[in-house]
Amino acid sequence: MKDKELRKLIGSRARQRRMELNLNQQYVADKMDVNKSTIQRYESGTIDNTKKLVLEGLAETLHVSVEWLRGETEEYEATVTDKRDLMIRDLMTTILGEEQGELEDDQMNFAKDILILMLTEYDLFFDSFRKGCKKLKNSEKENKDIARLMGYDSAKEFNELGFLREVMHSVDTYNDIADVIKTYPSNVQKATDRLKNLLSLYGREE
Repeated sequence: MKDKELRKLIGSRARQRRMELNLNQQYVADKMDVNKSTIQRYESGTIDNTKKLVLEGLAETLHVSVEWLRGETEEYEATVTDKRDLMIRDLMTTILGEEQGELEDDQMNFAKDILILMLTEYDLFFDSFRKGCKKLKNSEKENKDIARLMGYDSAKEFNELGFLREVMHSVDTYNDIADVIKTYPSNVQKATDRLKNLLSLYGREE
């Protein structure tokens, strides 16, 4: 393949993947530490995009392989399927890179424990949310009789309450987290102890 054709192919595939992830050129430019106009030219193939550093930068940012960008394979196995996946990864990278700054060790540990508890509960929420959504899809016709026997006005109400029963543990936990944070400025020790107790319920204590 001639260099011009390869540049066009790489640019076309980079644009294809960027559009698939619903990303703008500025996002890619920021990740690669270049100007937006450079990304425009990479995608159009008007400047050399075949260099190793450029290809690796595009591949890492767009979560594809260099081989796919070069047209050496027609398939790519990507765990990132949309912009939300990228936003989650970006946020986690930012969180993990947070510097302690002026926080004391016990303050930083408190903040980290809050994050651990939130993420642990989210993992449980995700599973419960799937089960809850399944209950929302239950046939109202099939649940009509049981809903009436249990005193509900309709099968729809029965299904909705089934959903809420699945996810209420997450609502309760996040309310507990809010209470811990509200307690912190007036009673640090009480807030810290309460947080440790909550973490112990998930086996996350030190």
